[in-house]
Amino acid sequence: MINEPSYRNAFVMAIFFHLCLAFMLLAEFSSSRPVLVKEAVNEPGELMPLVQSDEPKPEIVKAVSVDSKEVMQTVNRLKQERVRQQQAEQSRQNALKQQAVQARNERLKEQQHLQKLKDEEAKLAIARKKKIEEEQKNLKQLAQQKEQEAKNLAELKNKQKELEKKQKQEADKLAELKKKQAEDQAKQSKELAAKAEADKAKQREAAEQQAAEQASKRAKLAGEIDKYKALILNAIGQRWILPDNVDSTLSSQFRIRLAPDGAVLEVSLMRSSGDPILDRSAQTAIYKASPLPVPNDPATFDLFRDISLTVRPQNVRG
Repeated sequence: MINEPSYRNAFVMAIFFHLCLAFMLLAEFSSSRPVLVKEAVNEPGELMPLVQSDEPKPEIVKAVSVDSKEVMQTVNRLKQERVRQQQAEQSRQNALKQQAVQARNERLKEQQHLQKLKDEEAKLAIARKKKIEEEQKNLKQLAQQKEQEAKNLAELKNKQKELEKKQKQEADKLAELKKKQAEDQAKQSKELAAKAEADKAKQREAAEQQAAEQASKRAKLAGEIDKYKALILNAIGQRWILPDNVDSTLSSQFRIRLAPDGAVLEVSLMRSSGDPILDRSAQTAIYKASPLPVPNDPATFDLFRDISLTVRPQNVRG
């Protein structure tokens, strides 16, 4: 403990205080009226010099003694004060350090902010420079484009003149060609008219010939139809058994469907004679006459595939 500076200082001061008291006690024996002056306001650990006054003092002190307990209290108080001073100094140093750190951080932030501004300014400068270079490049391209356009325009004008000249030549040729075509068309029209007239004459002659042939065919076909109808009626009449006291003026109309070989497939009464017995006897005769005589030519047979036939008792041969 004696090695601590604060304790050592307090111990030295206590010894010095005791020496002062001893000096004062010795002075009492040499003075008829020893006095103890009132101390000024002292700070702990400090001693004020004694001042002797010529004025009489109201109190007389015969002896002064210092208790060791008070000395220890004084030492402890001085020690505590020293500790408080050290703590205050440490707090002040910490506050100063904190302020220094804060100031350094603020300077660092400011430097970073300034660096950021410098970087942004550099970027803006690069962007402006790039933009200026781009604009200059665009201006140069526009100038080259205008120059090329002027050159193209001059070439276009020359081509336009050549085209107009060529068009005029072609127009002259076209007029001459149209004139020649008109003459050729007139000539061709005459030839076509003559040919058309000849074709019409041939067509009329062919039509007349075809009409004659068709008339001949129709006449021949009509003869064939009449022929086979007569044969069919004859075949039916041979199979028809007439009822007694029948009216020979009556007639019945039937629809007959035939096969290619003349076989009767179906007989339908289309118009009755008014005598049901006569109608049934005629229908029975048609079925009995199957197969009926039909033409061998398929084209002619198509007319007999589905025929309408009227039968009368007067046509029946006994």
